[in-house]
Order: sequence, then structure tokens, then C-alpha cells
Amino acid sequence: MSIKLEEYFGKMRIVSLARRKETLEDLNRSGLDVVYKNQNGITLYPEGIHYNLKDKDEFTFLNYEDYDVFELYTDGTLIRCFSVASTENFFFITPQCNSACIMCPSAADVRKLHEVKNANWLIDIARHIPVTASHLTITGGEPFLAGLELFDFLAFLRAKFLNTEFLILTNGRIFSIWKYASALVMTAPAFTTIAIPIHGSTEKVHDFITQTPGSFIQTLTGIKNLLKLGAAVEVRIVVSRVNGEDLVNIAKLIIRDLAGISYVSVMAMEMTGSAAVNKSVLWEPYSKLFVKAEPAIKLLLENGIDVKLYNFPLCTVSSGYRTLCEKSISPGKIKYSPDCSLCAAKDACGGVFNGTYYLEREDLIPLK
Repeated sequence: MSIKLEEYFGKMRIVSLARRKETLEDLNRSGLDVVYKNQNGITLYPEGIHYNLKDKDEFTFLNYEDYDVFELYTDGTLIRCFSVASTENFFFITPQCNSACIMCPSAADVRKLHEVKNANWLIDIARHIPVTASHLTITGGEPFLAGLELFDFLAFLRAKFLNTEFLILTNGRIFSIWKYASALVMTAPAFTTIAIPIHGSTEKVHDFITQTPGSFIQTLTGIKNLLKLGAAVEVRIVVSRVNGEDLVNIAKLIIRDLAGISYVSVMAMEMTGSAAVNKSVLWEPYSKLFVKAEPAIKLLLENGIDVKLYNFPLCTVSSGYRTLCEKSISPGKIKYSPDCSLCAAKDACGGVFNGTYYLEREDLIPLK
């Protein structure tokens, strides 16, 4: 959703929302730019300029709360970039990626775009976000293609957010270079987990999935460097027909070579973008992929490594493993089958990706 200030033709900027006078006063004391919503439209501070809103934009504002943060563009468009009510706020650094994973939910042409968020812009967004934010994610593409200035952004986050949990999604390849691994550990906020995928137990499998020769060695080296430096690392395994028979070997690799990781996330695919293009190579129903994953999960648990299951509807997972399932799909992407209304566990289930539903719908069976 977006809102348009029809008469605004100023600079691009970040603004926080105030719906109450107390919030307006608090934000003004903090020296932040503010949009103050009142009965007659909105007022932009510090200028004190009033703008009328169309009826549809007045209605849209009902979905926004005090301290929500917006990007305000030169044509007057307001787009929310932080929601106080959400636990899934993120900084999207760039769509670029230096891998070309065949199961990526983004399209290949999107990953080739060269847009990179400026560090100062990111810092300005972060300045507006309340320190009480419980969780923030840093993602891309590959966020570290933004270059060294991304570490300046991380250092700002570290200084401001003393209690916020951060998750950084990266392919980890840059951290095969020690100075970059060291820079990350020195600048990342205190409660940061770095999530890095391993797609296979060998170069042959991993590099086939990434379509990037050398990525397996770089990824493993990057994880090992981060662990040596005391970083919290989550290993992600996105399961597909390509690596389904390799999952136990991936588990053995993790147990043997990656002691000290925080946990392993076993993830079902989102069948959009490149994943949809490569459906004939990748796709198997979630329940069949879980059967292949179960021995690997059991092995990891037996060796004291926590496991989380992401994106698996509960009915596709054996009963003994359903407590590992996380409600991991963003609300705007979730879809349920009509039969899910009959399921005794629907409230605990994260559903299925909207873009994957057409493939998975016959496999969704209500639990009694």
C-alpha cells in the first residue's frame, strides 16, 4: 500500500508517523522528520506544511500506527518501510546476487539489477526505527555486494540497537576472506545471527544449485571463519529433488566440520522466480521431501544440533517433528486450502506459500 501527497514536490526523505500529539512531541524532540495525521489530513514536520488526502488515502492510514516509518519520494509517494506492529521488518539492501541459485524465489533478471541502497539512506531509516524493535532482518539479493559501506551501516545498528535481534541473510561467500569476516563480527549488533545456506555436501551438488563454480568452498570457508570469530551462524538447507538424496550427507558435513553453529533450518521451497522456471528439475511434494529430510534431521538432533522446519505445512511433516515447525511465511504470502478449515491444527500451522499452492494443494490433508 502507498499514499500520495499530491502537492509535495520536495526531496526524498524518511519520515515517522505520529497519530497522537504526544507522539508528535516525542518525535520532534528526537529531531526526526514527521508526518502527523490529524482529522483534516496530514502535516509534515519540521516545516509544518499541511497536506490534504484523498478518501482512499485517509482509509489507508487506518492501517498505520504511531512510530511507523515511511520513505517519502519526490513525487509525494509515501511507502511504509517499518511497521511497529510487525516482527518481520527488514532492510532490503540490493536485488543483486553473485550466485544464480536454481531454486531462488526471485527471477534471474531481478537478481541482475544493479540498485544498491545507499548506506546513509539505510542509516536514516534506522534512525527513525524505535530502539524497542524486537527483530530486524538484513537481506537481498546478496547484501554484501553493497561493499564496505555496509559495515558502516552495521556499526550504526550496533551502537543504537542494544537489545534487538538481527538476522543477516547472506550466501556467506565473501566471508571466505578473513578481513570481511572480521569486519562483520566487529560491526554487527550484539544479538546477530548470520544465516547461510549449504545446498549440498559436495562441490558437485552445491555448485550445481548455485550455478557458481567455487561457491561450495567459499561458503564453507566463510562459515568456518565466522565460527572461529565467535559469530552466531544458522545453516539453512533448502530441500528439493536435486539435493533430497544428499541431505544425510549434508548433516554429516555439518556435524563433522561446523561445530558451534547455532542451529540448522530445513526449508521447503517457494516455487516462484527461478524455482518456478526450474520446476521440472526441483519439484517434489513437501511430504516426500520431508521423508528424505527426516533421517538428516534425526541425525542432527542426536548430535545436539537444534533444527527448525521452515515453510512446511504441519500435515506434510511426521507427527513427532511438528514441534520443530515455525510459522515462517510472511502473512502476505500465506495461503490455506479450503479443507484447512477442517484441520484441528490450523491455528498452529504456517500454511503454504501462495505461489506454491497450485503444486501442493492436493497434498494438504486436514489433521484430526
